[in-house]
Amino acid sequence: MGSPLIHVAFGHDAAGRTYTARGVIAIGQRAVGGVAIGIIAVGFISLGVVSVGVFSLGVVSVAVLVAGGVNAVGPMAFGVVAAGYTVHGVTTLGWKTLFSATGS
Repeated sequence: MGSPLIHVAFGHDAAGRTYTARGVIAIGQRAVGGVAIGIIAVGFISLGVVSVGVFSLGVVSVAVLVAGGVNAVGPMAFGVVAAGYTVHGVTTLGWKTLFSATGS
């Protein structure tokens, strides 16, 4: 279908642009795929410093279903700062809070 099963890409091209890993499993500085692992990760399951996906884990996580990390935003969010419908963390903003040190 045009995408490799596993794609690993690190570094820069001759023009200085960062390579982007694209595949079912993508690993690199920038990763886009079904399972994306990288500094910036976008995918169904994403793991990275900045991650966006259905299920995401990272320092800054934005998810469609479940987000986890330092700053997490999603319907179910786990993190130091968590925002969403069901939230769990130190500082929370959500409809249902399981646990929180300071929350609303």
